[in-house]
Amino acid sequence: MEARMFAQSVPFVLIFLTILAGILLNNKGLSDLKAEMKGDLRAEISRIDARLNGIQSDLSQFYATMGRLEAVEKRVG
Repeated sequence: MEARMFAQSVPFVLIFLTILAGILLNNKGLSDLKAEMKGDLRAEISRIDARLNGIQSDLSQFYATMGRLEAVEKRVG
């Protein structure tokens, strides 16, 4: 009974080991994936940076407008 179970599991083990060896030996695929992930990360950081710059610009405009309004209030009041 044990010999039969062992004989049945051998093909699965061989297939698994073959797939694992293919994955480990295929470094080009891993390096391509790493490069793609770096590119995606750089693009995402650029988008975040652009949004932060936009927020900073909006805040600068807001404070400039508030300063002008305060100056007008001082003149009127």
